[in-house]
Amino acid sequence: MPMPEPILAPAIGPGRAPLGEMLVDAGVLSRPQLAHALKRQAELAQPIGRVVVALAYATDEDVRRVLAHQLGLRFVDLERSIIDPALARVINRSYARRHAVLPIALDQRRLTVALDDPTSAAAVESLRQLTGLAIDVVVVSSLAMQRGFRRLYEAPADPTSRGRVDSAHAPDSAAIATAADGLDDVASRRADEALRLLLQDALEQRCSDLHLEVLPRGVHLRYRVDGVLREPALRALRDAIDRNRRELVSRIKILSRLDIAERRRPQDGSFQFAIARHGRQDAIDLRVSVVPTYYGESVVIRMLDRRRAPASIDDLDLSPDVARGLGTLLDRTTGIVLVTGPTGSGKSTTLYGCLMRLHHPGIRILTAEDPVEYVYDGLSQCEVNDEIGNTFARFLRSFLRHDPEVIMVGEIRDEDTAQMAFRAAQTGHLLLSTLHTNSAIAALPRLIDLGIDASLISASLAGVLSQRLVRRICATCREPCPPPPIAASLLGPVPDLIFHRGAGCQTCAFTGFTGRLIVADLWIPDAADALLIARRAPLDEIRASTARTTIPMARDAAHRLRTGTTTLEELARVLPHEALVGLRSALT
Repeated sequence: MPMPEPILAPAIGPGRAPLGEMLVDAGVLSRPQLAHALKRQAELAQPIGRVVVALAYATDEDVRRVLAHQLGLRFVDLERSIIDPALARVINRSYARRHAVLPIALDQRRLTVALDDPTSAAAVESLRQLTGLAIDVVVVSSLAMQRGFRRLYEAPADPTSRGRVDSAHAPDSAAIATAADGLDDVASRRADEALRLLLQDALEQRCSDLHLEVLPRGVHLRYRVDGVLREPALRALRDAIDRNRRELVSRIKILSRLDIAERRRPQDGSFQFAIARHGRQDAIDLRVSVVPTYYGESVVIRMLDRRRAPASIDDLDLSPDVARGLGTLLDRTTGIVLVTGPTGSGKSTTLYGCLMRLHHPGIRILTAEDPVEYVYDGLSQCEVNDEIGNTFARFLRSFLRHDPEVIMVGEIRDEDTAQMAFRAAQTGHLLLSTLHTNSAIAALPRLIDLGIDASLISASLAGVLSQRLVRRICATCREPCPPPPIAASLLGPVPDLIFHRGAGCQTCAFTGFTGRLIVADLWIPDAADALLIARRAPLDEIRASTARTTIPMARDAAHRLRTGTTTLEELARVLPHEALVGLRSALT
């Protein structure tokens, strides 16, 4: 049954501008259109919002967005929201239809609802008495409210739901509503519920990337946990995902503001997902990548849980020698500090930890990122968008006019960005960035390949941290163990070394590992290194000199092995060959 027609007749309180005037100020109406609408309002005796929509001067959604601003309420795009079916038990279907109300989210003792008439104090009071909860009102479009009503009340609530979860509101897009019209409501509800439970399970399993590959008979579903892909045991949920695989992919694309009709080209998008944890609502940023494959579409969802964002350099849990060296670099006021390593080696997380070490009210920190992974208060964070010309280099040029002390550039990947980065370092800024190289010393030829003059490198390069991530042995089930089979060939006899492993327990999902840690080498050039770089000495000569000024990765790995925080098999899986070769001498 359709919801009642919109009322759109806000009471005008003290100091509150009339809705018509606000529509003009927002650029939704022209002044002549408002004059005509007011004239028609006097004839029809209808609220101004309804008259404006009836005259086709504005859409219902445009009017409601301005109405939300007038009332000081939040506008929510329900088309991009996952509504927990359990909310149907908080407000029953008949009451919701009769009073034109739709529950959106429940967090502890606060119920968020959409009201067709968001100005109705009587409706809010009635809900408060009915539910015994504090009521927060949001504004939604009429069409979205009708469709949200069908999604919530025309399917039974799931009694096995393990928590109240909904996606956070996001900016509007007319293309989303148009695309959503093509989805069957029943299939959309099933996909909503399957996606909600899937995302919640992935977060509980500490998943960093969710992989969905559509196959003829189902979905190949895997979680990346601690850098390793594994198949989750989803039982009944897997059947629901397999049955609704195409609807599930469409729903993900709608939430991510992608074109659901486009199945031939790769697409990238994002959305937010809110989950109730430990008595509060946490927002999880999800980055979505969709690529066409032979049998269908492959979807990868990167899950950026803000709880994992480092609050300081201490959260990185670096080994003592590396932590001291990196701290020395961050005490500088000028120069370039680079973090290098392959994709997925935690470079961005290390940069965030460094920024938190530097941050205090007396300095200005600007960042250019692609994308912004974690949002921090106190940092001015900018997101790169090549399509509109907002490149790393363009942001760097603008940053120099904003008088910052510290600049972070997500990646130096082209000559223009490299030149601007070294220019910033030369003009009195501390610049942090990443580079794709296999070792710290390998940053030198990479920078030369990018067109940076050797004398400029010697004058500006403060230090390079090259890192890898290895899985950490679970502290709950850690135990001593015999030397693994590869120990004899890789290390030879090391009499005083005690190996450890994780026996497997519920804490680590019987994998023996919980979380990851950094194994790194750190090069801090001294005057002798800088002189060799400036006179363009052969790389072998520079490498020999840097042996004095580098904490080698092999030494850091030996420390991790001796303290029992990781396994030899993990080091052999992740570390570059050069570090493994040096591990034997580092242990003796």
